Amino acid sequence: MRSFREALENKEPVLFDGAMGTVLYNKGIFINRCFEEANLSHQGLVREIYSEYLHAGAKVLTTNTFGANSFKLRGHNLQEQTLEINRTSASVAKNVADGQAWVAGSVGPLGVRIEPWGPTSFDEARAAFREQVKGLIEGGVDLICLETFSDISEIQQAVLAVRDVDKNIPLIAHMVINPDGNTPIGTPLEWAIKKLDEWDVDAVGLNCSVGPVLMMSALAKIQSVTSKPISFQPNAGLPKTVDGRQIYMSTPEYMAEFAKDFLQAGVQFVGGCCGTAPEHIRAMGNAFRHYTAMAGHERKEYARTRSGGKVQEVPKEVETVARVVAKEKSKWARKIALGEMAYSVELLPPAGVSPEKILKSSLALRDAGIDAVNIPDGPRASARMSAILTAVMIEQRAGIETVLHYTCRDRNLLGMQSDMLGAHAIGLRNMLLVTGDPPKMGSYPNATGVFDVDAIGLTNMVYRLNGGIDLGGRSIGEPTALSIGVGVNPVHRDFDYEMKRFKYKVEAGAEWAITQPVFDPASMFRFLEYLYKENIKIPIIAGVWPLLSHRNAVFMNNEVPGVVIPASIIKRMAEVTDPEDAKKVGVDIAREMVNELGDKVQGIQLSAPFGRVELALAIIGR
Repeated sequence: MRSFREALENKEPVLFDGAMGTVLYNKGIFINRCFEEANLSHQGLVREIYSEYLHAGAKVLTTNTFGANSFKLRGHNLQEQTLEINRTSASVAKNVADGQAWVAGSVGPLGVRIEPWGPTSFDEARAAFREQVKGLIEGGVDLICLETFSDISEIQQAVLAVRDVDKNIPLIAHMVINPDGNTPIGTPLEWAIKKLDEWDVDAVGLNCSVGPVLMMSALAKIQSVTSKPISFQPNAGLPKTVDGRQIYMSTPEYMAEFAKDFLQAGVQFVGGCCGTAPEHIRAMGNAFRHYTAMAGHERKEYARTRSGGKVQEVPKEVETVARVVAKEKSKWARKIALGEMAYSVELLPPAGVSPEKILKSSLALRDAGIDAVNIPDGPRASARMSAILTAVMIEQRAGIETVLHYTCRDRNLLGMQSDMLGAHAIGLRNMLLVTGDPPKMGSYPNATGVFDVDAIGLTNMVYRLNGGIDLGGRSIGEPTALSIGVGVNPVHRDFDYEMKRFKYKVEAGAEWAITQPVFDPASMFRFLEYLYKENIKIPIIAGVWPLLSHRNAVFMNNEVPGVVIPASIIKRMAEVTDPEDAKKVGVDIAREMVNELGDKVQGIQLSAPFGRVELALAIIGR
């Protein structure tokens, strides 16, 4: 295998492996043990993990030596075995790699404060790092990875120690940041990266602590102060505490989505840290193959359809054709374009083969004067009748328009374009474009998600089709006339992040938006005020859900993504014990929400829990 330095110099994208501690823990090495000691006592297990990452597609295996320095090993009375632990881990990894992958020696912080923050001197720190690096190089590593450093003074001693032992070995230096974008001790990221750029390192980057979203947000800062190759190894999102354990919730599909984003944005080395496992690396490997297989113009198109980018000019050689104006696309689109109140009701597609129940409900909604039936696409990653075919049957047999939810989860870009062309051809016009729930949330957790693009990229694609241009920049002749809707969550836990994404959706071509179910008028007004201040002019359809019971309220608040129910409403539902009375209270709460919103929104999307359309209609007095 060629040298790692060649990959560095050729700017070759390289996939690293994932977490070692996470997998060791999952295999029975508990946190009160020294994970690095497993290199000696459980060598077969460590070898097995290296092998799993290799077979998952990793091109760099990272040694199980993150804490294998004399300071940390002293806590387990293992300081005398520092050289042996590092040498053995590297040797085992090298044996498993067998010329198919490179081996990176992992070096983490000492676990003690060094001057000027603590009693350990620079010389003592440098000597400890030097001992560890010596063992790794004797074991045959191809490069050294400094990982999870928050103190710029400490990582400087680690860099000097590496160069004391080997002046030529490739060296990647990773800092760690908090959600605020600075290091845990408050050092601005730009300053830290600027210092690393001045020192003798070959690549810089971030690992651990935060998930891929925050690393992506930090990328521009890094690129503003260095031209060196960049390495990102994020955690599998931010952990959640479940029964006293820290659980990382990001799925392999989610990590793969960002792996491709990282590559497109200029990151050369990508891997995973805490919470990632071989299945994450396997999915990220698929993203690598997809990215490296794309030609230059395809990569530009991918960049344009991703969440980080805004709408760009259509290639000059292909001009868009005249677009169908919004009010001529559909009855639903016409009402919105003319500023009239629009009403829709959400009905789930059948879980079986019979459409009779949903058709009967759709007829009732049509007769009640509802403008459209919302058809979710595999809600909460469930397998139901095709949302497209359900929408076609409703429009053709019940005589009411539909708003088709269409997700990015289950199709690649080619499939999405095919579906949009087919939907237009069969007469469907109203599209709510959403990213979709990860398969892990549903009843089939082993199913895989595609997520070639997210809702922003999909909006961009449909906007192009409405201009008569396909993904490859070719003319499709007659343009589609799809009314483009997107989702938005006014009570998202990270409001700024959600608004950033919403702006991108609007810029990508969204014509209207439907909110997640909202139970707090104040949150809705804050969202509308934000749109006003930012001059974001797009019609908003407010999602309203009639609660069925106290248990239903608690479930939605805790287990339905994107839903936040105020404690006052949960308390109000808890005060009602009779099931029928609880439904009436739920309808009253929803009606109050609708009345308070008044004409401040363009329309209302009503949910019909368990298909109970009479509850939805009761909210608006129909």
